Amino acid sequence: MRAEGFVLYPHDPSVARWAQAAGRVARRIARDPAWHGPDNLRHGGTWFVGVDALPNASDGAIDGVPLLGPWRGAVPDIPLHPAQLSIVYPGYPQQDAGESDANHRFRRDRMAAHVDGLLPIGPQRRRFAREFHAYILALPLTDVRAAATVVWPGSQRIMQTALQEAVGARPVAQVDLTDAYQAARREVFASIDPVRLLIGPGQSALLHRFLLHGTAPWENRIADKAGHGRMTAFLRPEMPGGGSDWLASDPV
Repeated sequence: MRAEGFVLYPHDPSVARWAQAAGRVARRIARDPAWHGPDNLRHGGTWFVGVDALPNASDGAIDGVPLLGPWRGAVPDIPLHPAQLSIVYPGYPQQDAGESDANHRFRRDRMAAHVDGLLPIGPQRRRFAREFHAYILALPLTDVRAAATVVWPGSQRIMQTALQEAVGARPVAQVDLTDAYQAARREVFASIDPVRLLIGPGQSALLHRFLLHGTAPWENRIADKAGHGRMTAFLRPEMPGGGSDWLASDPV
């Protein structure tokens, strides 16, 4: 993994075939009313969350099309989970009923910048590590320029160091990481400019698991001509060794 914490891979015919097959499945899922509950359609219906929605196999294959790509050899050979199917629609982000003005501003102005796996727990929504991903692989299924994934290059070093110091020798999952996480995020905002990942079907992006990332608001100058929104599949396989391996200083 590069010092920036992410690698952009050029167009690859095998990845393009996979994206085409996954896109067909994704469009069926997006039309299925069973997926249209409030937990899955958020921010005024402008974001389809789609966690574990894409029914790929543990080797990544979908609809009989294998997942092959240039990241092979750069990531551990571990089983893949059903990918998140994240779909952003024009107007994103709208403010949900019950969403605070501060939370909405953070999503709009800071692109909801986050590290995956740190979940809000309890009535106070304190952050605890609950999902221990090995890496994040972003696979666009449509043109994503209208609402691109955004990263803060090099932020993985700041975020991982802060969390390691907060945890110390304690079990990872038992430590309230809220204050350390928020302080590290403020440090990133003050020192690093965000970068938009302008990639399309057939291309891919490999992200370090501690890289701060988010989603840019939909740019109104870019029309959603096909009416499918910005579709991206995110593969985030779990670390076999759990929290201790997740927090360790390894390249991916």
